[in-house]
Amino acid sequence: MSKYKVGDELIIVNEPGQDEEKLKELTHLTTNGEYAQIAWGLKIINVEYDKPHVTLTYRNVSGELNKVFAECRDIENFDQQKVLEKALLKAFQNEIINISVFKNSSAKKL
Repeated sequence: MSKYKVGDELIIVNEPGQDEEKLKELTHLTTNGEYAQIAWGLKIINVEYDKPHVTLTYRNVSGELNKVFAECRDIENFDQQKVLEKALLKAFQNEIINISVFKNSSAKKL
């Protein structure tokens, strides 16, 4: 990220290459004998809380911008961290579904 001051205005220039490299570094699958582990990287762009809902905007490893929504059912005990975790789980679920769809689509083309 680069910051430039032009007059009274501060302009922030994000370098998408850095984000892409970091997300690729965070996303990997490893195996060790009978065990396997998957790690997934997402960049949180924006989180909007509108009690009892949260909207999460994120960027995936492919550079696509996506949004997911989550709802806290216990409004009296609204916890921002828990509802954010719920939204993140939905984001990871979407990414796994997208990989399945992508792999199935490319298999049919062969």
